[in-house]
Amino acid sequence: MTFDEKLKARAQRENSPVPAGFDERMDALLHDLPEQITPIKKRRAPRTAVCIGIAAALVVGAAAAAPTVLEMARNAIGYFTQNSGSEYAEYQGKYEKYNAAVGMSDTNGDQTLTIDNLAVDDSYMLVFYTLKSKTPIELASSEHSSLSTRINWTAPTFFAQVNGKQLDTTGAIENEATIPDEYTLTGVHRIVLKEALPDQFDLLLYDGGSSDINDANFQFAMSVDKSAVAVETLTVEPKLDFTVEYDDTDADGHTNPIRYTPRIERVSISPFGSTITLSEQAEAPMTNFVLRDDKGNYLPVISNGFVGSSIGRASNSFEFLGAGMDTQSVTLIPCIGPYRSHEVKGTLDSLPLTDDCANGYTLESLDIGAHRAVATFSSRGPITISNIEFWLLTADGTSLDRLTDCFMDFRYDRENSLCITTVEYPDATPEQIAQIAGVSFYQPNDNLELLEDQAVTIELQ
Repeated sequence: MTFDEKLKARAQRENSPVPAGFDERMDALLHDLPEQITPIKKRRAPRTAVCIGIAAALVVGAAAAAPTVLEMARNAIGYFTQNSGSEYAEYQGKYEKYNAAVGMSDTNGDQTLTIDNLAVDDSYMLVFYTLKSKTPIELASSEHSSLSTRINWTAPTFFAQVNGKQLDTTGAIENEATIPDEYTLTGVHRIVLKEALPDQFDLLLYDGGSSDINDANFQFAMSVDKSAVAVETLTVEPKLDFTVEYDDTDADGHTNPIRYTPRIERVSISPFGSTITLSEQAEAPMTNFVLRDDKGNYLPVISNGFVGSSIGRASNSFEFLGAGMDTQSVTLIPCIGPYRSHEVKGTLDSLPLTDDCANGYTLESLDIGAHRAVATFSSRGPITISNIEFWLLTADGTSLDRLTDCFMDFRYDRENSLCITTVEYPDATPEQIAQIAGVSFYQPNDNLELLEDQAVTIELQ
């Protein structure tokens, strides 16, 4: 996939506000249209005519004499051998428990894409794959991105149909990939599930420039049966509508009335992660909220962007950390702010580093290497920012990014509710690294207002 095609795929998932007056102009145009005639679309036939049954049967080719049984239990996932530093390495045992070894390939030009494993629970579907090329793989280029980001941008972006219906994959593209050699790219695409999947379903996975199946470069058709392995999960779909109203004061002192009308579609706590899915008909849906469990613990919410719409309901799923099978309920609390932040600064030997804010972050550890620095942050209290940035400082307070190019990336220790931030500086000299004497990050001010009177509790058990 070219870089332009990658941008198309990302645009498919990101917010596209509708211009003012669009609805009225569209209604007027529709009123004058003749009766609709549905054209016949030409569909590209799948290159690989294979159906697989996970924990059921795999029939290779139409004339296969006997099915091959694939059980969704304890199948090894080779991706973690290639990428032991994966963000998802801590979940390897869970993924291997709830996955099937697929081994299905499709070829397009000089490239062959293979689905190695497919892992599914109530919250996520993970596609593990290997891309092989007869010529060196050309990475998406950007002068403002690190090598790991360029690899992730180059990686396949999967869309899916379930039982012939398009799966809603709008929102963030959760790709992680590595390049073992210049002809091979292996990775995992993590797809959040905004609705429950049945135990048995037909799945069409495809990769292309957009969600239009006609743009597909690779296609994989399979029949999935995930009933063989019981997934321990807490999943409810309350379809609960509620309203949030408050007055918001902007930086110029003007007061604006704010009103949201979201619906809580589902909450899922399962082996692969915890999610809450909200839908709303709005160009800018509500995203400013915190979650609290029945024990009074605040559950950090990972911000992965959102999509909005003024002509239909848009669904957004948010991952949250800290919940478990003993969680009785989750309370969604709308909030206002925080509007400002302040710098927390210290020397390298002053860790753990924080301040006396009631809700905020603590820099627990910092590992500075020759080409990258890795920081681990914990959080306390209600917070609305999940990606914590930090800066490396010389003795005179100069930030390293003023001396050399620096690239920042984020991942999460989901078991311990930690944010792990990496700063890469591939061109830094040993002399520049030796000058690093301190670190700083920005802490939100204690002006987060929780709208407790408009909170909504979702019972899970």
